Amino acid sequence: MQLMSVLLLVAYLIHQFEEHWIDFFGNYYAFYDYLNTLLLSVLGVQDSSLMLVSPAAIFVINTSLVWLVGIIAIWRSPNHLFPVLAMNGIILVNAISHILSGIVNLSYNPGLLTAIAIFMPLAIAFYRKVLQINPIAKPQVIASLVWAILAHVILIAGLIMANWFRLVPESVYFAMLVAWSVVPVFLFVTPVQQNTKT
Repeated sequence: MQLMSVLLLVAYLIHQFEEHWIDFFGNYYAFYDYLNTLLLSVLGVQDSSLMLVSPAAIFVINTSLVWLVGIIAIWRSPNHLFPVLAMNGIILVNAISHILSGIVNLSYNPGLLTAIAIFMPLAIAFYRKVLQINPIAKPQVIASLVWAILAHVILIAGLIMANWFRLVPESVYFAMLVAWSVVPVFLFVTPVQQNTKT
């Protein structure tokens, strides 16, 4: 299980390379502009020069919902299944969001290639393996998907609340992301988690 946790984090590192370093078309740090333009279009704003997404937000999103969740998964994996499932959930939901955006816009987005080639097959295979070995872990699998969906809702809604509507300071938004990232440590701490060995 610990090896799988490391593999999930490495997969995300490769995905972040496409998002935040060089994308499929050779653009550098393209995800920043892509996310900003996407959120502004959701808000009905045509001026893409406005900056809804701050560099600090990108940093905290990645360090909390990816690196912190991944480190917790590796740390807890010998005795606690749910944090690993939560990391897997983040990967699957993130992949789906990239793919749906690509379908709706009929265009490539930074991260789409690794979402299709790495995230989808890895996440689905891991969930299937867990359920084959330990069918009673199904509630945890479902809960990990719900947790990951809510993580993405907090990510987007919090960003809009903090940097567009100014309803909360950006620091509060960051605290929400970090707090949500540690929630998996406290869920499903039961013997069932010790029965899954992969």
